[in-house]
Amino acid sequence: MEKSDYSNLDFKALQVLKLVYELGSLSAAATKLGQNQSSVSYTIDRLRAAFGDPLFVRAGRGVDPTLRCREIITGVEELLDQMAELARSPDFDPALSEEVITISCNHFERSVLLPPLIRRIQSEAPGMKLMILQSMVQGHGQLNRGECDIFLSPIQASFENLYQQKLLDDSYVIVADSNNSIIGKQLTLEQYGKCKHVAVTYEGDWRALYSDEIEAQGVVLDIVVEMPSSGDLHRTIEGTDLILTLPSILGRLLPANLKILPSPFETGVSLYQFWNNRTHHSPAHRWVRNIIAEIGKEVAA
Repeated sequence: MEKSDYSNLDFKALQVLKLVYELGSLSAAATKLGQNQSSVSYTIDRLRAAFGDPLFVRAGRGVDPTLRCREIITGVEELLDQMAELARSPDFDPALSEEVITISCNHFERSVLLPPLIRRIQSEAPGMKLMILQSMVQGHGQLNRGECDIFLSPIQASFENLYQQKLLDDSYVIVADSNNSIIGKQLTLEQYGKCKHVAVTYEGDWRALYSDEIEAQGVVLDIVVEMPSSGDLHRTIEGTDLILTLPSILGRLLPANLKILPSPFETGVSLYQFWNNRTHHSPAHRWVRNIIAEIGKEVAA
């Protein structure tokens, strides 16, 4: 069998391979890289010759990786992570940093954690830049694809090759217009179930963390408004008999004309930050993660 020739491969070619693998499309990878598709095709052809495998096969409008390609990607990801680690300077001075840190999150995390984080960075690392992505229900995928460095989320789960750290614990509260007839009451779960609710879907199949608890007790919510995001959600209930169920930390930020009631269930909500091997040992990213952890403790106090 003819021996494969790896001598003409470089890290850029391997990065192209990884991107095509993640996006499932040569044209999408070309767009992401700001190149034309023929350049990406040429790179993939070089890789096919080097590895002696087609790497990708056509599937509809995209491509699917071969079994050999899947095996190669595992090694490529480790190699790229190791190279990124070697390229990093061991010294880190926040005051001199010009790092760009990309954080993916939704409205809850943006409202609670990002304002104090931005103030700290502006004060201690004025040259550092933050890029904020909307995670919706895709945050873990964004992190795995290298689209973000840190993912902030209330969803705890075991994800392969991801690190996680709990930032805070919180309870839920009920938010209503000040003229809503439920004001002044301690709602039972039954009364809560009879209210008209506004829910957030994050443009996906998002289920509130307390859903299982209330459904186990036979309560089905009457959701009359579904929103794709929780930003400015409070405006939807002003002057109505609708109610919101929100983390109490977020409830503190709402206008005074809205009233807060304790929730009739025990399930709480936590916040976590996730990251992966790509930035795990980076001094700059570690510095930012430590600040986020400090802010979590301060917010929860």
